[in-house]
Amino acid sequence: MPHRPLKQILVVDDDPDLLAVASLALTALGGYTVETCASSAEAVEMARCFGPDLVLLDVMMPGLDGFGVLGAMREVAATSGTPVVFMTAQADRHQTAQHEGRCLGVIRKPFDPAGLPDKLEEFWKLHGRRRVEAHQREFETLRRTYMGELPDKIAAMHDAAAALAASGWDRAKLETLCHLAHRIAGSSGLYRFTALSRSASALEEIVNRFLNGPTWPPATPPGDLTRMVQAVSRTARAEADGAMVASTTAEGAGPRTSA
Repeated sequence: MPHRPLKQILVVDDDPDLLAVASLALTALGGYTVETCASSAEAVEMARCFGPDLVLLDVMMPGLDGFGVLGAMREVAATSGTPVVFMTAQADRHQTAQHEGRCLGVIRKPFDPAGLPDKLEEFWKLHGRRRVEAHQREFETLRRTYMGELPDKIAAMHDAAAALAASGWDRAKLETLCHLAHRIAGSSGLYRFTALSRSASALEEIVNRFLNGPTWPPATPPGDLTRMVQAVSRTARAEADGAMVASTTAEGAGPRTSA
């Protein structure tokens, strides 16, 4: 998915000269909408009201330092996910390194104002990659949960088909089977189980033909539905097994750290 462009930046620093230069560089050279804040005490509220895409935050400030501001931002819903880039002097490098995992990146002072827009764009692209990776992890978690629920969903279709086979054609029971097939066709497609989605869609189409046919009951024996549901079940098992193998292989091929 495309990453939206960086537009609004909040710069927080107690040095008015730095605020002036950074604001000029970011507006004139980068074309961003920029707000500045010279007080750490006001930074969280300004971030909440301004709604920046990114906060450029000084580490060493009177009162609450940059790490404290970041912590306070994370406790406010409006800024809990706002990416932060720290600014720090070389002398503070060791202290800042301990917090780099909590921020998007660090810019060392003194920095070249003309290069500031490009540097922030690099961090913004990193933010986009992290968001995509987080989305993929969340999606895979949901996909695994869905795979775990598939046997129950298929079992419900088996029960509906078995009831029809046992008692004969019944419109309410057939509508139940149609609804179950429709739900699996849609949800499995969302979770990228393409073959299962096609198979369930085909079953739904057949059931709809029975429901909307010119005569009732249909001439086809209702027991045939059991075999159709079994075909959907086989597809579900095969595709779920394949997805599990692919997921396990991907995890095994992930990045490794040396001892």
